[in-house]
Amino acid sequence: MRIKIYGTNQNGDSKQVQVILKNIPKSTSRKLTFRSDEFFKNEINFYEKVLPELLNFQAKKTLTEPFNKYAKLFLSYSDGANDVICLEDASLQNFGSAVRQTGIDVAHCRLAYKALAQFHALSFAMKDQNPIEFNKIKDLIFETYYDERLRNWYSRFWNRISGIAIDAVEKEYPNSKYIDKIKEFAVPERYDDMIRAVSDTTNGVISHGDSWTNNFLFKYQDDVPIDAKLIDFQLSRYASPVLDVVFFIYACTGKDLRDKHYRELLDYYYDVLSQQMREMGSDPDRIYSREAFWSDVKKYSYFGLAFSFESTPMIVLEPDDAVDMEMKGDLKMNIDDVWQVGPFKTKEGRLREANNIVHCVDHGYI
Repeated sequence: MRIKIYGTNQNGDSKQVQVILKNIPKSTSRKLTFRSDEFFKNEINFYEKVLPELLNFQAKKTLTEPFNKYAKLFLSYSDGANDVICLEDASLQNFGSAVRQTGIDVAHCRLAYKALAQFHALSFAMKDQNPIEFNKIKDLIFETYYDERLRNWYSRFWNRISGIAIDAVEKEYPNSKYIDKIKEFAVPERYDDMIRAVSDTTNGVISHGDSWTNNFLFKYQDDVPIDAKLIDFQLSRYASPVLDVVFFIYACTGKDLRDKHYRELLDYYYDVLSQQMREMGSDPDRIYSREAFWSDVKKYSYFGLAFSFESTPMIVLEPDDAVDMEMKGDLKMNIDDVWQVGPFKTKEGRLREANNIVHCVDHGYI
C-alpha cells in the first residue's frame, strides 16, 4: 500500500511523507500456505539487525560510491500475525519497475549487477576485517526456501515446474540432446542440490536471495535507466554471492542478450565487486579472486537454472493469467494447489525457458 502521512515537525512546519507499507496477508489460509510469518521475520531481521551493521562498517570507509541501493526502512513490526514493513516510496525519486515479460536489456543488467556487487562487497570486506562482528550478524537471517524442513512444502510444486521445463524443451528442441539433459536434471533429487548450494558458506556473503526482475527498481532519465535499487529481502541468506548472480542471468535475460553479453556482464559484476572490496581495504585476489568467482559460476549455475523454473512462468504470464492469491478460510494448503501454472501457451514463453536450459547445457553447467 502507498500511504501519505501528513503532520508537523517540532518547528510547527507542515510536512508530508510518502511510504510503502507491506503487511502480512490477512487471510489465514494464505498466511499458513506461504509461511508468511517466516518470510516477514527474515526480512525484518535483515532490515533491523543485519543491514545497519553492514552500513556502519561501510561508514568508516571512504568510497567513491558507497552502497545505498536499497529502499530505506521507516519502521517494522513482527509478531507472526500483524507483521509490517514500512519503506520509503522510491517512486518519489523516479524509481520504478522494469517491464518483466520481455526480459531486460544490457543497461538494466549492468545496473542490477552493480547494485548486487556493491552489496556483496560489504560482506566480504566486513568478514575480512571484522570477522567477530560479521559472525554475529550472518546467523540473524535464515534459509526460507531450500531446507530439509521445507521439502514437503516444495516438492509437488517442483514436479509441476519441472514438467513445464521439459515440455518447453520437447516442443522447441525436439530430437535434441537437450531433452535428455533436462530430463536428467529436472528430478525430485535436485532439491538436495539446492539445499547444498544455499548451505555452502565457503565464500559466503549476506545475499539478496531473490534477485529477479520484480525485486529491482530502476531510475530513469529520458527513458534511459541510470540507477537501481534492491527491494524485497525476504529470501536473504548467508551463501555464495554467485547464487544471486546466476539466478539473475536466467530469470531476467533472454538468449540474444546472453549470446552477446554473458561473459561481459559477469566480468562487470566481478569488476565492481573487486573495486569496492579494494576501496574498503580488503584484497579481492586473496579473499575472492576472479578465478574463484568463475569457478563458483560453473559450480552453481544449475541453481540459477532450477530457481528460474519457478520465476520464468511467473514472468511471462499475461496479467489475465496471473495466479489468484485471494485465499479464503483458515486451512493450510499445498503451494501446488495455489500456484497452478501450466505449460507455456506461446512459443516465446517456451523459448525463454528452453533457451536457459540450452545455455546451461552448452556451457557444461548441467
